[in-house]
Amino acid sequence: MRRRRAIALLSLGTVLSLSGQVGAAAPAARTVGVVEFYAPPQLGPYSFAPERFAANDLSMLLARAASGQFTVVPRESMERAEASLGWQTLDALRFERLRALAQGVGADTLVVGQISLLVNLEGGRIPANASADTNLTLQVFDPAQGRFAAEVRQSASVVAGLQRDLLTELVLHNALVRAAPSLAAALGARSP
Repeated sequence: MRRRRAIALLSLGTVLSLSGQVGAAAPAARTVGVVEFYAPPQLGPYSFAPERFAANDLSMLLARAASGQFTVVPRESMERAEASLGWQTLDALRFERLRALAQGVGADTLVVGQISLLVNLEGGRIPANASADTNLTLQVFDPAQGRFAAEVRQSASVVAGLQRDLLTELVLHNALVRAAPSLAAALGARSP
């Protein structure tokens, strides 16, 4: 009886020891930060910042799509780091500034988004059938390599009886929802 108990305890100890080693050897998930999007200055007047909305929305979408392959830095942390660095729109194109931002938030990877087109066609049709179109480019920046490692492009169009700002948010959201799975796959493939 004592011998069985000793063997059982020894077996249990071995299993616990091995499981601790396996857990310790498992790689940590990659940390991803979403930079505030940049856009041409002629986007037009809005009562909100489409660039900030897109970054916030993409952060939430990526967090849902991560499936444990990576974690997303909270937007509040990204915004604080951007503010502490005196972040300017064109810094999204400067690799040394992107590296500094990644280091500031502890991110292994950054997603840099560009709103290259954002058009609202009102033409007296509000609210009946106003339309909006957008083109987005989402790039995965690898600070260790100092280069963009992947890119996803996505467009969207919306026709709806909505106020201009809501229509703009909807078209950006629709494009980001379509882009998120491809972007998440690219980020997951880059996981350590």
